[in-house]
Amino acid sequence: MLRALAVAALAAVLLIQPLPASAAKGRSLLVVGDSLTVGTKPYLRRYLRGWRVQQRVAISTQAAAGPAIMRRYGSHLPRVVFVNLGTNGSPGAVGYFVSALRRVMRVAGPERCVVWATIKRPPVGGVSYSHLNHVLVDQAKRRKNLILFHWLRMARQHPSWFGHDGVHVTAAAYKIRARAMAERIKECRHMMRRRHRSQ
Repeated sequence: MLRALAVAALAAVLLIQPLPASAAKGRSLLVVGDSLTVGTKPYLRRYLRGWRVQQRVAISTQAAAGPAIMRRYGSHLPRVVFVNLGTNGSPGAVGYFVSALRRVMRVAGPERCVVWATIKRPPVGGVSYSHLNHVLVDQAKRRKNLILFHWLRMARQHPSWFGHDGVHVTAAAYKIRARAMAERIKECRHMMRRRHRSQ
């Protein structure tokens, strides 16, 4: 009985401990994404040492799922959010994608930084994903706390990474992608910190 009480007391202490100092300073990240972020999940933390990283990623996740995933965190939503959504949607559903992006940004609010990956996927039904990428470029110009992870640019430079579907890459390429993601995530955080200091 005494042992059980001691264990319970220890658990309570652990639960009320404050966040690590790194997280308190803004080094907290939520990754929301589809199979491409499933592929980078095993590698991302090694490039973000000192960060508190949470990943809510699943195969075939649609863009509209992003805001709901983020809302579950309430006021505990991490300071940086990395989004990889849009690959599984129709390239012609531009309005649907814009709506999802706007809702993601609304949930994030102006004090958080969002990094969104551009989309690399072959056309579907003759329609290119360039329409959705144009939306991302346009919105990043309009929103101070939205920056792009230029996955399409990287993909074009390294066509040998890709399999027959033109979407998924090798394990070695996922490691490279995770490292590049981490660099962009850090840039996003630094950008927001500079902005806050200048205000």
